[in-house]
Amino acid sequence: MNDGTTITEARKRELGELALRNIEGMAFSPSEWEADTLAEVLALPRVVVTRPPVDALLAADMVPYQCHANCANQDTNDPDGTSRHVTGWLVYGSDLILHSVVQIDGEWLCMTPQLVPAAKQFQFIPDPLIEWRVSRDGSSNEAFRGGIALPDALRKYPEDHIRARDRFRELMASGLSAFKPSWPLRKSTGLVATMIRTRLDGKIMPEPHRHARQRRSGQQTRLLPDG
Repeated sequence: MNDGTTITEARKRELGELALRNIEGMAFSPSEWEADTLAEVLALPRVVVTRPPVDALLAADMVPYQCHANCANQDTNDPDGTSRHVTGWLVYGSDLILHSVVQIDGEWLCMTPQLVPAAKQFQFIPDPLIEWRVSRDGSSNEAFRGGIALPDALRKYPEDHIRARDRFRELMASGLSAFKPSWPLRKSTGLVATMIRTRLDGKIMPEPHRHARQRRSGQQTRLLPDG
């Protein structure tokens, strides 16, 4: 049975492309706003989120690496009206990763299947100040906080991500495969390999731009099967 985690050649290419986009996306310029927002968010309460089985999520038509759209669809199309889309921050080391989950009858669930094995539970910070706005062209929704379009993450050590991005570019230019950077990077910087695992395990947004977006969709009901 395919549980959604088997690493085929096609999936390796997909993961490699995802790693490239995510490394670039984590290397944006630091700002005072980011540092202040990180401190503010870290003071908020945390919850524990559970990942249902991958097979159940795939059977419910949930899409890998589309957490915001998955949760918005679950919220909108739940006939019982008990699902609530909550956007906040996945806690991973010193970084906070923008993420969406749902709360159903008091239980916190991640609705997004993984392409690689991931922890069954993780810490999450619901952020009540995040709001979704329709983009100017109407093709997507964008996450804002206090009138500021959100990046994919809040970083305590942004300079580490920038150095890791530069090192990754050097290794790619030397002919290294995007999917197989782990051991040389682990020896040279350590951070890039960790970042790739963060983005894969944490189910973060696949888009390379800095602003968080959520595709607008008229898709049919996407409900999590019982069990």
